[in-house]
Amino acid sequence: MENQSEKEGIVELPRVWTPEARWGIQTPSGEAVFLFPAFGPGNYKDVVRQVLASEQRLPTGEQTAHFLGEVYTSSDERVKKSPRIDFVKKKVINDGWLWVNNLNIWTPKNIQNPGVYVIPDEKGLGLDNQITIVELEDMLSGGNTERGVRRSENRQIAFAPLSTIKSGYHNKETLQHDGTFIANYGVEGAEKLGEVSNLFARKSYSWIVDNNSNGLIKSLSALDWYWYLVDSRLIAYFNSDGGRRGYVISVSGLGSNAEAGT
Repeated sequence: MENQSEKEGIVELPRVWTPEARWGIQTPSGEAVFLFPAFGPGNYKDVVRQVLASEQRLPTGEQTAHFLGEVYTSSDERVKKSPRIDFVKKKVINDGWLWVNNLNIWTPKNIQNPGVYVIPDEKGLGLDNQITIVELEDMLSGGNTERGVRRSENRQIAFAPLSTIKSGYHNKETLQHDGTFIANYGVEGAEKLGEVSNLFARKSYSWIVDNNSNGLIKSLSALDWYWYLVDSRLIAYFNSDGGRRGYVISVSGLGSNAEAGT
């Protein structure tokens, strides 16, 4: 008589993500410890679900911008020669894209003060987040304004008026002062991405939502590059529906046992 194991044959077990390397990066909010390997490629919902199921954190937009800044501008020879950094440049940015864990909520253009609200997607809800404008405005009360962009007191929530936003081509200066970049990455983060954009042959380009409807439109953010022959540029998406295959480099929580170094 066959036992149960003979009936089942060989059963593949699900792959368990295990951190192999860590990289501490200083940001205005403190050190962020990024862990390798990357999660992905996949659509936004699947990739962030993998990150959270592995008990890791999704990086903020500010952390992501400083991470990418170090990837491209670090003077540390160990970083420059690291296969982890080579993977980010060639597989994540060149062949795929880097998910930025923010939710953009675009108001109709026909209201009195149109623009985009940006909130961090800590729980991985993505486009399923049902937060209301009333709730967002309540969170923004008591905050301040930086380069025309309103920020909550804890700096987590932002609103960029449409008047501060420029779709299309950017040089370093226009990128650093653009409302969608500041709302997604913070002032210092936008400056980091401006430095990165200068390393490419052509001006960077941003895609935004042109909301001519009477309702709100939600979108996600991502970063990659465009290249053709000698033409290359940084591309910033603020209009993603989450469907393309991208990556997330997670940020560790307390007690990570990843080995130091990259």
